[in-house]
Formats: sequence, C-alpha cells, structure tokens
Amino acid sequence: MNSSPSFLRLSRFTPLLLGLALLATTAPTVAAEPGRPGALKVCLDADDAPFSLEASPDNGIDVEVAQALAGQLGRPLKIHWVRVPNRGGLGKALRQTLVAGLCDAYFGIPQGPEMTADLTERKLIASSAYLQLGYVLVAAPGKAPPTAASLRSARKVGAVTSTPADLYLHRMKLPRSPYPASEALMAALKAGEIDLALVWSPALTADSGRSLVPAAKALDDDDLHTGLTIAVRTADAALLKDLSAAIDRLRTEGGFEAIAQRAGLPSLARP
Repeated sequence: MNSSPSFLRLSRFTPLLLGLALLATTAPTVAAEPGRPGALKVCLDADDAPFSLEASPDNGIDVEVAQALAGQLGRPLKIHWVRVPNRGGLGKALRQTLVAGLCDAYFGIPQGPEMTADLTERKLIASSAYLQLGYVLVAAPGKAPPTAASLRSARKVGAVTSTPADLYLHRMKLPRSPYPASEALMAALKAGEIDLALVWSPALTADSGRSLVPAAKALDDDDLHTGLTIAVRTADAALLKDLSAAIDRLRTEGGFEAIAQRAGLPSLARP
C-alpha cells in the first residue's frame, strides 16, 4: 500500500484542496441514472494463461466467464488486472485488492480446505465452482484414448514430480516416472519413453498438449480434481447469491462447457 504523504507534500496542495471543497459546496450534484446497475468490478490475474492474460488479445477463459456472468446480472464489466506477488502469493493479492475494495469479486480461486481457511481469515467467501480442473490421463498422438484397463497394464506412467498426480501413482502402486514440468512430461510421452501420462488439464491447452489423446472419462479420485471459484467479501453476501444463481444458469445452459471447449480445456467428466 502507498505510504501517507508527508506534511510538506500535503501543504503544497492545501489551496487547491480548499478551492475544490468550495466548488463542491456550490456545484450541483449529479444523480446516478436511476435503474441502471453499476459495473461489476472483477479482479483477474494478469499472467495466468489460459485463464487470464492481460497481454493476450482474447485475455483468456476467465474473461469470457466474467463477461457471461456480468451479462447474466445485467451489469457492465470492469476488469482490474492483478500482478500476483512472488512473496505472499494469492493471499497477499487478495488482501491488496478484494479486501481493500478495488474490486467486487476475485476470479480463479481454487477450492480446498486451506484456501477456505485463508478466505475466512480475510472475511471473504467463495462461490461454487464455475470450472472443474484436474489431472487428465492422456496417450501419445495417434494412440487410442486411454482407459482404466490400459492404465493398469501400462509399462510406465508419467507425472510431474511431487504433484497430486505423482502421489496418486505412488499410492496406487503404478509404475510411475516423474518429470520436472509438464513440458518435459508431454515430450517424454510423444517420444515413447512412457506409455501414458497424468497431465494437469490447463497444460493441455498449450500447443504442446493439444495433440495428446485424453481419456473419455476422468479418473475417479478426489485428489486429482479441483474447481475454480469466485471470492467476494463476506459483507457482499447478496452479490455472492446473485453470482451463484448466474453460475447455475450458465452451467445448465452449457455456457461454461462451451467456453472451456473453445479454449481447448478437456472435459473432466467422472465415471
């Protein structure tokens, strides 16, 4: 947060401030246009492809979601791009933006007990999930879609090390091969080093992931799934109610599925 101006800086503008105060007492008050709702101010991560990216022409999935929800609410949309700090991460970004009143809603909040505790500590509450994410079982280009049977019979299954996917393979006693990052994992699959891979679904929207063949059904394991939600201030419970109703309508109409498909985000339909 910016520090308070010094007395010397403030004194330079004292005549101007007095003049503005006098003008405020004599100028007519302009009333807000009756019946017209104010803008829905949303905070989005400025660098979180494929969900939100300030530098991209289409800006990402969450921009489409925000536009659709604002349309459902009949409100214009105003985006506040957020640079999430390396130190403090999402928690600090929430405190500096949503808690501070710079926006009405913060998109892209992952579900989970730790996140719920962080939100509660900051007097924030979250909506239901508008997008489902997780780890997708994939095969190399040209191969048949993998199944639970092909997973059990695989010679090697790759995952990014120390992720829920890697821990799942270890827990299920499957022949795992850990890789340092998604790019290396997908390259190994295409090179035939491994038979199958468990890949974080957003990674499949990149050029290197689009040619991979996903399973028709997601693995039925809670540790491999999460959802993205919208956080608002606890005092704005009425807004959360409206957003939740809009999320339900868009989900019923297939709006979120259409947005995900346009971005190349794979479906995570569970058995």
